[in-house]
Amino acid sequence: MTKTQRTYTVWIGSTSRDEYRPDYLATLNQAADAAHHGDWPTILSLLPQPGQAGAQISATTLANTRRVGDASGSAPLHHAARLAAPPAVIEQLIAAGAWRTLRDARGERPVDIATRLGHHHLAALLRPAPKHPVPDVVLQAMEPQLHTLLRARAQQLAGHQDLLLPQVAVLTELPDPLLTVTVPGMYGNFIIELQNAQDPQSMRLEVSGSSRVAGGSGQTHHITAADCTLVEDGWG
Repeated sequence: MTKTQRTYTVWIGSTSRDEYRPDYLATLNQAADAAHHGDWPTILSLLPQPGQAGAQISATTLANTRRVGDASGSAPLHHAARLAAPPAVIEQLIAAGAWRTLRDARGERPVDIATRLGHHHLAALLRPAPKHPVPDVVLQAMEPQLHTLLRARAQQLAGHQDLLLPQVAVLTELPDPLLTVTVPGMYGNFIIELQNAQDPQSMRLEVSGSSRVAGGSGQTHHITAADCTLVEDGWG
């Protein structure tokens, strides 16, 4: 896959409602409200169709939308599991890119919620099916290092650490394991790539980020289960 063909999935990093355009925020709110109340026709109608041009927000972003600033961290699949949504609804959300590995503020994935509430007929649909399997112990070791790095770099480049930090497990679900993390005031973003997932000895996260208003601010780090290493500095 060439560089121009890469697919960058957006992780919305801002926790402040003031950072969004009103029309963008209104659509996110509508999707979040619909999922919370089990209004499946509404949320499904908001999802852009494959090949649809001019969509303001991608299907993946809407399928994983969480109310900005909401402490619960619940996305549509969490609500679908809680409310025992029809299997066809869950299938459409997953087809749109809803993440089965995403954990809410309680640390629960959709499958965990369905199991806890006795909706066992949904468990098979909601069980994660990673395209790039990585042992949980490795994901759990890399994630705190990623979060420490992003907090430090966000403070350096944007003057704050107020972020909704990405969950590493999400990368295992993406056909192209790339996340771009938006940071208000940074005038740039972070790109996180899961590399070499097929090889336990060399799998790692590559994390790069810079600010367009600060020349030479670019840094690239490699994160493994063991450590976080700066591999390139001063670009951009």
